[in-house]
Amino acid sequence: MRRVKLDNRANRGRSFEELIELANAQYRARGVAVVHKVPTAWLPLRDGEGRIRSAKVEQKAAVDFLGTYRGRPIAFDAKHCSADRVRWDRVEPHQAEFLTDWMNGGGVSFILVGFQMSRFFLVPWGAWLRALTDQAKSRRASIGWRELAAEHPEWQIPMGGHVVLDYLVVIDRLIAGEGVA
Repeated sequence: MRRVKLDNRANRGRSFEELIELANAQYRARGVAVVHKVPTAWLPLRDGEGRIRSAKVEQKAAVDFLGTYRGRPIAFDAKHCSADRVRWDRVEPHQAEFLTDWMNGGGVSFILVGFQMSRFFLVPWGAWLRALTDQAKSRRASIGWRELAAEHPEWQIPMGGHVVLDYLVVIDRLIAGEGVA
């Protein structure tokens, strides 16, 4: 069987997603939340004899993860950064529309950002959307982890403990403090 080398860009966030999936499994095992990775729909490409030779993305998922926590629906996308900054426009238009609709419908929407697999933040969708909308006026097209930590320490996700990446702690802080944006 022939091995296929996968494009690094296609898998750049895979380690981050695997970390999130491990956290989700830990949440579920503890009876805290049920959150699943949304699969990408693939269309098989067949040769003239009907054998599958390849596949292409048929439809991109709206976001990476969907679930429920404390009776509230949650939806989020994961953004891995190999540098120390994340661009606000890393969210695709179809994702932005979905997260906005989800938030407006009463769900909790956010972006999980992982910087170099060492620092992690949960950015409420309302805040991300404001930054995305205001980037033309403010000329601030991205934000670094140091700025996030200084401006919004409550968004930083703790590591370790009972859950490897305890992002639900941040949701609890947002709900208790200022509400989920």
